[in-house]
Amino acid sequence: MSQSKFNDDIFKKNLHEFLTHISNRQTKNQTALTTGKGYFFWYSEVYLANIVELVIADSVLGKRFAWKELGQSILALTGKGKAKNKTDDQISETILNQVIKKAPDNFFCVIPFHGINLNEPYNLGNVTLYPSNQKEAVIQDAISDNFRNQLLDTITDSQNFATVNVQAVIPAGAIEVALSEVKAALNILRFLINVPTKMYQIGVGKPNKNMSDKEFIAVSEKEGVTQHPFQYIPVSAELNAIQPIGKKHITKMGEIQTKIYNSETTIPLEKGLFNATNLIAESLDTEELTMQLIQLMSAIEALVEQKTFVQGITDQVCERTALLLGENLHSRQEIYNKLTNLYKKRSNLSHGNTAIVTHYDVVYLWNVARSLCFYFQLNFDRFSDSNNQEKKNLKEYLLDLRFENKKM
Repeated sequence: MSQSKFNDDIFKKNLHEFLTHISNRQTKNQTALTTGKGYFFWYSEVYLANIVELVIADSVLGKRFAWKELGQSILALTGKGKAKNKTDDQISETILNQVIKKAPDNFFCVIPFHGINLNEPYNLGNVTLYPSNQKEAVIQDAISDNFRNQLLDTITDSQNFATVNVQAVIPAGAIEVALSEVKAALNILRFLINVPTKMYQIGVGKPNKNMSDKEFIAVSEKEGVTQHPFQYIPVSAELNAIQPIGKKHITKMGEIQTKIYNSETTIPLEKGLFNATNLIAESLDTEELTMQLIQLMSAIEALVEQKTFVQGITDQVCERTALLLGENLHSRQEIYNKLTNLYKKRSNLSHGNTAIVTHYDVVYLWNVARSLCFYFQLNFDRFSDSNNQEKKNLKEYLLDLRFENKKM
């Protein structure tokens, strides 16, 4: 069995960095706002993702938490601590002891799936697939009377389902791990059953692939019944909440989209902004981490890559991004090193090797790609180019930054 390598001191150090970068007013690097009873504050999603990643990446602890829910727990405890005027050290100890080091509970998880006909149970490792008509018998054997009726009413008789037992601290973490296990099991069957000319729609949930807040269930005698949280925020977005820089981006993108629709000539910078904006948006509408990494890295390439520039593509993309977004030598080196590591993961995926993509990777790339979009939108006139001299102004400016250390 794997041993936990979680280091309390490293976690506290990174948590302290997160805590010192929250405030009641939004600054340049703060991308999100959270509120609760007696508190509200702006914070950096990159710093939050970093401390969550320390837990999720651990071989033991990572299987006990859901990435999103762990982040929300940290935000809530931070807010409650701030409301009670607790110090950062006190907040860190609360988060560590009440969440990270909390003993896990056992969960029996029920995950509906579609696309496979079954007449009897089918075992795939630690996952068991059942036909829908065995729902009542399976639940009676596995669940106590306290929760049995609730589950029988929730899981539809017409839907086949899988079961898996997991340990978790946060109930939603149990569902996330269970979903991952069932998807992996179904992938084995997809590999064996599907061919390019004849593909069955095999997957978790309903055949239409719409996520429902009642599809996936985890049951614990201690925690009770937990249903998968809806993927999307259950209220409509407010356009008046868009920040001024976002409104300028809307104006610029509207102009570009109109030109494309009217078949007017567009310059490379316009095409890059248009493609990058769409790639970032599409990456936020999927929960597949590898796809998100590929789309976000492609968005960065759309803005800074230049085929006519004599330089390796990895160095070119990573160095240019670091030069444009970094504020000093240290921050540029940090951006360059992180992007180089992420680019290697993308290359591994593209060339048939393995790569472990994490939520922190995705959040970091999202922040970089988004920042580059805003950077080029705000400095559009400086970098305006032509189809005959693609990114000529950008190349010249980057050479100035590299050799003379100028900063706009």
